[in-house]
Amino acid sequence: MDFYAVSALINAVSSLSLGLIILSKRSNNSSFSFSLFCFSIAFWSIGYFLWQISVSEEQAIFWLKSLTLGSIFVPIFFFYFSVVFLKIYKKLISKIIFYLGLIFGFFILVLTPTNLFVESVENKLSFNFWPNAGSLYWLLLSVFCFYLIVSIFLFLRGYKNSSGINKEQIRFILFGTGLGFLGGVTNFPLWYDIPIYPIGNIFVSFYVLFVGYAIIKYRLMNIKFILRSSSVYLLSLMVIFGLASGAKILAGKFFPEFSFWIDLMVIFFAVSTFPPIKKVFFRWANEYFFTSLYDSGKLILKTGNDLKTFLNIEEVYKYLFSVLSKNLHTRAFGVLNYDKETKKYLLQYNQGFKVEKGSEFDGNYLVKAKFIANNEIVITEELKNLHYNEKTKDLVDLLKKLEVELLIPLKVKGNLIGLLALGQKETEEAYNDEDLQVLEIIAGQSAVAIENAQLYSEAKEFNLHLKREVKKATEDVKEANKDLSKTNKKLKDAYDRLKQLDSAKNEFISIASHQLRTPLTSIKGSVSMIREGDYGKIEKETDEVLKKIFISNERLIKLVNDLLSLSRIESGNFTFIFKKNNIVSLVKDILDSFKIEAKGKNIKLKYNKPEESINEFVFDKNKIHEVISNLIDNAIKYTLKGKVEVFLKNSKRKVFIIIKDTGKGMEKDEAKYIFEKFRRGIESSSLHTEGTGLGLYVSQKIIYAHKGKIYANSEGPGKGSQFTIELRKDLKAEEDK
Repeated sequence: MDFYAVSALINAVSSLSLGLIILSKRSNNSSFSFSLFCFSIAFWSIGYFLWQISVSEEQAIFWLKSLTLGSIFVPIFFFYFSVVFLKIYKKLISKIIFYLGLIFGFFILVLTPTNLFVESVENKLSFNFWPNAGSLYWLLLSVFCFYLIVSIFLFLRGYKNSSGINKEQIRFILFGTGLGFLGGVTNFPLWYDIPIYPIGNIFVSFYVLFVGYAIIKYRLMNIKFILRSSSVYLLSLMVIFGLASGAKILAGKFFPEFSFWIDLMVIFFAVSTFPPIKKVFFRWANEYFFTSLYDSGKLILKTGNDLKTFLNIEEVYKYLFSVLSKNLHTRAFGVLNYDKETKKYLLQYNQGFKVEKGSEFDGNYLVKAKFIANNEIVITEELKNLHYNEKTKDLVDLLKKLEVELLIPLKVKGNLIGLLALGQKETEEAYNDEDLQVLEIIAGQSAVAIENAQLYSEAKEFNLHLKREVKKATEDVKEANKDLSKTNKKLKDAYDRLKQLDSAKNEFISIASHQLRTPLTSIKGSVSMIREGDYGKIEKETDEVLKKIFISNERLIKLVNDLLSLSRIESGNFTFIFKKNNIVSLVKDILDSFKIEAKGKNIKLKYNKPEESINEFVFDKNKIHEVISNLIDNAIKYTLKGKVEVFLKNSKRKVFIIIKDTGKGMEKDEAKYIFEKFRRGIESSSLHTEGTGLGLYVSQKIIYAHKGKIYANSEGPGKGSQFTIELRKDLKAEEDK
């Protein structure tokens, strides 16, 4: 068996193995399209191998025609992978080019038995059965080159326009497939009697190495590249086979008379070297591809349920460390609280990191803007490889020194409360995609549990303070009774203090409402899962009951959120994230979310686009979303028939958002007080009994924080209402301040 047969066999086995591994772990269309590309190369390589070992012209021509059919699908499926990976497959031109390629491929299939592509075979250079190109072989080459060039152009353009890990993925795809195609095209010159050996054929397998590395290091196609025992044995056999074949070919050329003894030595070499080579591959597999064994679904469900039972903050921290060390084999774990005023992180809990509890760390703007603001996990190794510069150098060096592997944001309703810091695994393996997805969900559960525990602790401390103040106030009253001349003054002082305490008590009640969020969220999730059939099919009558439960639960969640917003406003903890955003797309998204509700009441919901385009400007997207949603929700609720219209108007310095309805309207005096806390319109209670009178108050505070205005107008009862929001376009983003 010569070099070319061996190289073809290696190409076939490596491509088929990679295609099967990717297909077995298929998580998206990219992995499916790339597996088709691998299988087409494997089909071509198998035909190439069988052609090389053919013993007759008829046999050689048959396999040559087979590999010709395989070769045309290689660039077509590579093009398909390129448009799917770059997310441009839905474009009409991409679909047209791909389907034209498939049509041409089937055209080749129909004509394969003819001599139009493979005319004959003859002895060329050292090959006994090298083909002569048929009259249409030039057409096959043209199509091959066209799809290859277009695919590489698309990847180069994607590389130029991408950044971060996506850029690195494309770089390795281009390196690997580029080398593979360069090696493959060395087969073509000899078809036209150009004396060039197809020596680059072995390079076809290089794309397997580069793509495999990208899968491992850069999570290409979002799959887990797991080498099981069968893969280790297969790779070991491939290495032994390649070494043995190379040794036999070289020895056969220099010592042909000792072929029998050479065969014995090759066999002895293969048998003796297989165990150490297999051991090396097993060590690599355990080091780089070992995956912690746990059921992610059960882990998430159990963690979420258990976290609801803790009210002590230290118990929450200890439980999280126990869960992560047991299931993910996390070696070190820490929790950092975020101080909004100082913008620093305080280490509240530490297990395994070589740093003292209570240590303070400065925040990094680039990391916050790129990762934490988007609720993405910070992977230290990726941060070092892709974002290491003067701005991140100190942070990256600190993380490496402390052996921090991951930083996971803890957010509640978009507000950052801290970070989870995770060290390496005991196995020293990397955290894979499944681990990262599980950690994102557990971080969300943990954030709510940590905030609830913190609020519970604050509530307990506040309650003790309240008792002390009441006792002190009572003692003051008693003391005042001893001196009648001072009674009035003492009573007044006591009254003022008790009044303050009453206000504080109301704040305490607001804080305590935090405890309602966890069970309400749990009820919402459970009812949704039951209605969606996760626990089996349910009857229509049951679904109607569950629907009413879901709606009532949503009302309670809105009430709790309003109370929490009120609490944060009055305590000065209502924070904002000012960044450039698109107000037009935001309004459209909000309107889309209300279409079903409006349709259910037979109310027309209309969007009036601005007469001139509105560029992005700075505002807090989540907070403005809350304001607009609240106004549209009110308009639909208090409109029995007619329509609700939303207008966007642009001026030089401001953007106006107008919500106009044909609902109940207002008295002239109502517009003066409806933005006050716990105040509602005269007829609001009769139309919508669940309101709290907090929505418009919170909305006004949000707009005032944006240095804007919000006001209401109505021509009178029954004549509809109009709410107008004015937003300034000259606010500065956080990074500009």
